[in-house]
Amino acid sequence: MEFKGIKPSFVSCNILINCFCQLGLISFAFSILAKILKNGYEPDTITLTTFIKVLCLKGQIHQALHFHDKVIAMGFHLDQVSYGTLINGLGKVGETKEALELLRRVDGKLVQLNAVMYNTVIDGMCKDKHVNDAFDLYSEMVAKRIYPGVVTYSALIIGFCIVGKLKDAIGRVKEAKNVFAMMMKQDIKPNVFTYNSLMDGYCLVKEVNKAKSIFNTMAQGGVNPDIHSYNILINGFCKSKMTDEAMNLFEEMHCRKLIPDVVTYNSLIDGLCKLGKFSYALKLVDEMHDRGQPPNIITYSSILNALCKNHQVDKAITLLTKIKDEFSQIFVHTQHLLMDYGKMED
Repeated sequence: MEFKGIKPSFVSCNILINCFCQLGLISFAFSILAKILKNGYEPDTITLTTFIKVLCLKGQIHQALHFHDKVIAMGFHLDQVSYGTLINGLGKVGETKEALELLRRVDGKLVQLNAVMYNTVIDGMCKDKHVNDAFDLYSEMVAKRIYPGVVTYSALIIGFCIVGKLKDAIGRVKEAKNVFAMMMKQDIKPNVFTYNSLMDGYCLVKEVNKAKSIFNTMAQGGVNPDIHSYNILINGFCKSKMTDEAMNLFEEMHCRKLIPDVVTYNSLIDGLCKLGKFSYALKLVDEMHDRGQPPNIITYSSILNALCKNHQVDKAITLLTKIKDEFSQIFVHTQHLLMDYGKMED
């Protein structure tokens, strides 16, 4: 076009910038931006947000912030999508404090905040275990009539469930349950992630029956449990020495055509071994092989540890000899374990 003396339009330049950014060729994209400015065009928010997005996707968040500062200084404007992208980029690299600072910086001055921006910071705060601060930000959303959605509530629920020490966890799970109730009251349909987070919290505080109740509520609400849902409950039942209930869920997975993974098997095997049901555990090991889910270090460590604790060191040595070629990396660690138990018996 240029060789023929045809001046590219602003739309043509935008398309080319988007193409270069999609290919990760940022330097070429910037050369087109220079051409836009040279031709007297004014970059719009789509153009500028494209650059911010690609820099964030490549993990170059500080370059994205520098680009933001530069274009603002030049008198250009960004929109909610631009700032949502920047805040999300900061959250992705764990810079929650910086994301909050940017949120405060733009609030009502550069753009009006929206749920996406709040959700990103709330999620980061919850992951950093600053759940009280996250809940304050949630309250601020509500006060500003920015309505929380399933992402907001899911972040808060998992935050309340994982925060703090075990002795504090029961109260936190109750708070998570309250948040869940608020979702239902506002007719916001929880997704499978929300349900899983709450079940995980109940299992953490050994209230596995309440977790099972949430599991039933999920099915009744038209949300299909996934393999993670079953794994949470199976692991919870096994840790509570309720292996029969865990095995029932295991069978239910087969009926629902959900394929158990190594996490499912390891939870069951560990639970069975702790109850001394070694023959059942070893049958599951065989089933793992048959179903193309090879046992891993955790699988055999559970069995070996349980055998040693039940003073069946000879059986543990026999099993170790059988698997040492398959898992040479655990041989030395487990050999020390066996020697320790051997000394105790002597």
